[in-house]
Amino acid sequence: MASQPPEPVFGTPVPFFTRLVYLGQLYLTKFAIKVVFRIINLPGIRNKAHQPTFTKVYPIQPSLRHRIFVPKQWKHGDAPLPLYLDIHGGGFVMLEPWVDDAFCANFCNENKLVVVSLDYPLAPASRYPKAVNALVDVVKAVLGDESLPIDTKKVTIGGFSAGANLSLACTQDPSLQGKIGGLVAYYPPCDISTPVKVAMATRPANAGKDILESSADRFNWAYCTDDINLRDPQVSPKYAERAKLPPKLYIVGCDFDLLCRDSEIMAEKFASVGNSKRTGTDDCWKRNGVKWERILGEQHAFDFVLGSGEIMARRMKRRAEMYASVAEFLFREVYI
Repeated sequence: MASQPPEPVFGTPVPFFTRLVYLGQLYLTKFAIKVVFRIINLPGIRNKAHQPTFTKVYPIQPSLRHRIFVPKQWKHGDAPLPLYLDIHGGGFVMLEPWVDDAFCANFCNENKLVVVSLDYPLAPASRYPKAVNALVDVVKAVLGDESLPIDTKKVTIGGFSAGANLSLACTQDPSLQGKIGGLVAYYPPCDISTPVKVAMATRPANAGKDILESSADRFNWAYCTDDINLRDPQVSPKYAERAKLPPKLYIVGCDFDLLCRDSEIMAEKFASVGNSKRTGTDDCWKRNGVKWERILGEQHAFDFVLGSGEIMARRMKRRAEMYASVAEFLFREVYI
């Protein structure tokens, strides 16, 4: 029997002046980030090794352009390859698929699979459920695209931060049931109804400043209107039914991240469905098709915000280990 849905929770209406401040901060930040990344991607500056094989627009969502990475070793006539669908982060409001180019190119070529980096409409211009619905459309379009060298029986979706939330959200759609074998959620916001102060209190005492503390409320307001139930399973996937998600899940939390505890609770909930016993440690375990990993001593998005010196060296090593662990899981559990 399905469990009873939780009591609905709605956001507190934001005063008009605060909304203006939020909008100004969001659009200024979006503009600044776009300028920086446009400069980084200028010819002569950008890393050619990280560019997609090609880009593509699907008629179902004509305003969205997706970045497609095919392994350099693959040739026409070769067997079709496993597919990884990537959804970028950015608090539902910022960034574009090219922010994940390095990850997508490396993950594609190192593991010999096709990676499609998906675009989606951003808040606050496009608030929930527009991004979820758009992603459902484009995922179906990719799976039905016979021009891609993909094995549609070997499909995983994943994302970073907000992209992880959207991965968990769109795969609950009835039209995608049974079509995606695995899901990778890197440090997802999985319960938007949790107040920031409550989430901050779950962090270790030595965690220091959290990069999301000052922006989480702003991102959540931009994504959800006041009439949206913040415990809707497609808004806060912690409340999703396990049966509506892909059979194999890899959930990553960052030890010093205010989102970590809710992600762990979600992993434990999904892993409780079934009869197998948990194996592993408190920080890295597997049970009933679910793998949980806590990256000790790291903040949200540590694999993108690398820092410098010894911190950078440590994070680059942990990033490489994390991505390798994900690939090993996928080829053992999904791409079989």
